[in-house]
Amino acid sequence: MKLALTFPEPLYQQAYKELKRLIVTGKLQPGEKVIMSKLAEQYEISRTPLREALRQLQSEGLIIQDHTTMKIVEINKHDFLDLYQTRIVLEKEVIKSIVGLIPEEDFPKIESILLESEKAIQEEDPYKILEANTQFHECLMNYCPNVRMIQLLNYVRSLLLIYRANINKKAKNNMDIYHEHRSIFEAVKTRDVEKSIQCIETHMLNDQKRGLEDL
Repeated sequence: MKLALTFPEPLYQQAYKELKRLIVTGKLQPGEKVIMSKLAEQYEISRTPLREALRQLQSEGLIIQDHTTMKIVEINKHDFLDLYQTRIVLEKEVIKSIVGLIPEEDFPKIESILLESEKAIQEEDPYKILEANTQFHECLMNYCPNVRMIQLLNYVRSLLLIYRANINKKAKNNMDIYHEHRSIFEAVKTRDVEKSIQCIETHMLNDQKRGLEDL
């Protein structure tokens, strides 16, 4: 299957996006070996852009390398709980820092992301749902002035991508997540710091429970 070229996007970026999609949708399973020659042949792509795509996935923690072998990251229950504990702490700090920083004129843009996620749910497209949910959190994070905190949070969220994708395969989960995102948005929009922190913590704890169902 040849990658569909969408110039002017670099080929390595296209390869990165496709491989990431395969990982988070379970086409490439946790623990599965990543064989560069096989991927290069399968997607009719040269090794140079493929190597760069794999390097990017490694930096996000989705691919790990042990000596000469690359494989898709595996996370056990203990790792999962540690990651969510870390994510809850970081998400609460981020939301606390942004409530007073979001310009009024930006709220319609954030709400449009929620509408996109609602549309994806109606279309029953798990990957689109994951993208919309990810975009919602990233949009809020963009207002955080603490760059180091965002770097740490992005790394944690990246490692949890596989499990968040599994969560999005269940219709009930998707509607619950949508309503939780809506609650976070309404709290932030009213500049209610305590309510915003409470909503993000509730959302994270619920996501942790949803993820544990598949472990």
